[in-house]
Amino acid sequence: MFGFLKKGSDNKSQDSQEIDLQAETISGKISELENQLANNPQATDTQKQLMLEYNRALNIFAKSRHYRQEIDPLFVKIDELRNTIRKSF
Repeated sequence: MFGFLKKGSDNKSQDSQEIDLQAETISGKISELENQLANNPQATDTQKQLMLEYNRALNIFAKSRHYRQEIDPLFVKIDELRNTIRKSF
């Protein structure tokens, strides 16, 4: 009788795992770009790519139970990157 509820929970579990995997992938990209930017702080292409990844991460991290606590530090990083970009112009 309640079989449809069980299928929904399986889908949620799969969706949750997929979101966590996406969050992990984005986190890796962010780390890589941050390292590149640390080596060359004036690289405008890296700055742009990093800002895009930060914005993607906000959406994915908000959906992920494991990465949700990373949202506040991510906003701080976005502000720091914006300040760096402003100083370079």
